[in-house]
Amino acid sequence: MQMKAALIATLCAVCAAPLCAQEQMTPEGFLELAVGRTLSFSSMSSGVLVGVEQFLRPDLSVWADETGRCTYGLIEVRGPTLCFLYEDAPDPGNCWIPFMDDGTLLVLSQGTREVQRISDISEQAVTCEGAPVS
Repeated sequence: MQMKAALIATLCAVCAAPLCAQEQMTPEGFLELAVGRTLSFSSMSSGVLVGVEQFLRPDLSVWADETGRCTYGLIEVRGPTLCFLYEDAPDPGNCWIPFMDDGTLLVLSQGTREVQRISDISEQAVTCEGAPVS
């Protein structure tokens, strides 16, 4: 409980939103929603599309940045975070905390405190050279 309260306090401080509007989502809950789908991630501060990610399995994704360049990502659940290890940027600290804010799905970077909004969820596959199909 103490960890959950600290997470909510951090989210509120970062997002400047009321405490009652924040609801933590477990990484497993996020993956249940994401696996088999493609999520679009937009910057919370600017609204600009950061990229799209197709969640192939609970442990594997394909990320396409705003230029359309793709990379595989290995996904690992670490406590309340989802961590992504991409082929082209193997940063073991690339971890995100999923949460809801007034019905909007968001992710908070554990390292940079950047917040991204899931702006679309679709069944459409990421199309780029080298994207796995299964």
